Amino acid sequence: MNKHLLVALALSASAIAYSAQQPRVSETQFSTEPAGAGLSATVTRFQHSTEQLWIGYEVPSLPRHHSSSCSDSNGSSDDGCCGEYRLEDSEHGVNTSSQSTEPGKMYVLLRLDHSAVIRVRAVNAGCRLNAGGVPFTWLTGVQPEDSVHYLAQLATQGTEKQPADSALAALAMHASPAATSELASIASSSNSPKLREKAAFWLGAERGHDGFLALQKLIKSEQDPKLREKLAFDLSINKDPAATDELIALAKSDTNVGVRSQAIFWLAQKAGKKASAAITNAIENDPDQQVKKKAVFALSQLPKEEGVPQLIHVAETNQNPAVRKDAFFWLAQSGDPRALAFLESVLKR
Repeated sequence: MNKHLLVALALSASAIAYSAQQPRVSETQFSTEPAGAGLSATVTRFQHSTEQLWIGYEVPSLPRHHSSSCSDSNGSSDDGCCGEYRLEDSEHGVNTSSQSTEPGKMYVLLRLDHSAVIRVRAVNAGCRLNAGGVPFTWLTGVQPEDSVHYLAQLATQGTEKQPADSALAALAMHASPAATSELASIASSSNSPKLREKAAFWLGAERGHDGFLALQKLIKSEQDPKLREKLAFDLSINKDPAATDELIALAKSDTNVGVRSQAIFWLAQKAGKKASAAITNAIENDPDQQVKKKAVFALSQLPKEEGVPQLIHVAETNQNPAVRKDAFFWLAQSGDPRALAFLESVLKR
C-alpha cells in the first residue's frame, strides 16, 4: 500500500471520527469551530455580535440516574429515534424509550441573544437536537475543566437574564472532580443565599462521596442558621452511606434547634433502623419541646410497619403529656388498623 493511500485512509478515518462527535441538529445553519483560545474567550467573541446563536460542545459527564431528555414527545423520527430535543421550546418532554445516547458524555448548549447567554441546556450526548431556526455553532476541543470554570463564572456573575440555576445544574453533571470544587466554593463563599443553596443542593444530589465531604465541611463552618437547616436536606439526598450518620449526628447534638428539627424530619424520609433510633432518641432526650414535636411527626412519616408501633409505644409510655398528645393525633391520622384498635382500647379504659 503506497504512502498517499495510507494518508488518504488516515484522513478519512479521522473525518469519520470527527463527524461522529458532532450532534445531529435540524432546522439550523450548522457550523464548527475550534475552541483554541479557551471556552470563555471563544464565547465572549461570539457575544460581540448581536445575532442569536446556539453554541454547543461535548464533555464527559456523570452517569445519569434519570431518564434521558431527548424528546419533546412528538413521536418517532425517520431514523427510528424517538423524537428531538427542541431547544427553542420552554418545556421539554422526557424520553423514556430507547433512543441511542452515549453514556458518560453530554452536550452543553448555550443560547446567545443580544450579547448575553440567556439559556444553558445539558443534554445526553447522542440526542437529536432541533434548533428552531437559530444558527448553531459546534465547538471542538473544549477541555472539561475549562467548561467547569466557565459555567461557575456564568452562575456567579449571572443577571436576571442569565441562567444561574441551569448553569449550576450543567456544572454538577460534569465528570471532572473540578466540578465538586467549584460547587463547594460557590456554596461556601459570599454569593447570594439562593445561589449558595443551589450549589449545596447539587453537592448532595450529584457529587457522591466528595459532595458529602464538602457538605460535612460546610455544616461545620457555616454561620447562617437558615442555610444550615437546608443542608440537612442536601445530606438526605446524598448517596454516600456516611451522610445518614451525619444526619443522625445533627439530630442528636447540633446546637441549633432548627437544624436538629430538619435533620429529624429528613431522617424520617430515609427510614431504616438508624433513622428510627435517632428519632426516638430525640423524643426521649432532646431538651427542646419543638424538636420533640417534630420527632413525633417524623415517626408518622416512617413506613407504617415501623412508625405505627413506635407511635403506640410513645402514646403509652412517654412521660410528657404534650408528646403523648401528638402521638395520639398522628395515630388517628394514620388510619392504620393497629392504631385504630389501640385508640379504641384507650377509650374503653
